[in-house]
Amino acid sequence: MRANTVLLWRLFWVLAVLQAADLLTTYQVLASGGHEGNVFMRATILTPAAPMLKTLALVFFASLILMSARWGRPAPRRLLFAAYGLIAVYAVIVTNNLAQAFMGR
Repeated sequence: MRANTVLLWRLFWVLAVLQAADLLTTYQVLASGGHEGNVFMRATILTPAAPMLKTLALVFFASLILMSARWGRPAPRRLLFAAYGLIAVYAVIVTNNLAQAFMGR
């Protein structure tokens, strides 16, 4: 297994944890009177579809890692860039959710 593939799987698990944290902190914000900021998730956040959609996104990303490891496409460097970008975005989202939950909004 190439070094990039190992790193991609590690980043995958970081992203999975951040996805779960996003869902849990969003529920906390909603419970404290806040609202869902993502217009695409607003209608589904309180349904079983929300965790299913997040799981589907992770399965898709895992399939990209598998294809990259086997055939070199998508290019591992591009997937690394995407993974780091997604991790940065979800870190900001989770941080924002925590701030909202602790401020009571």
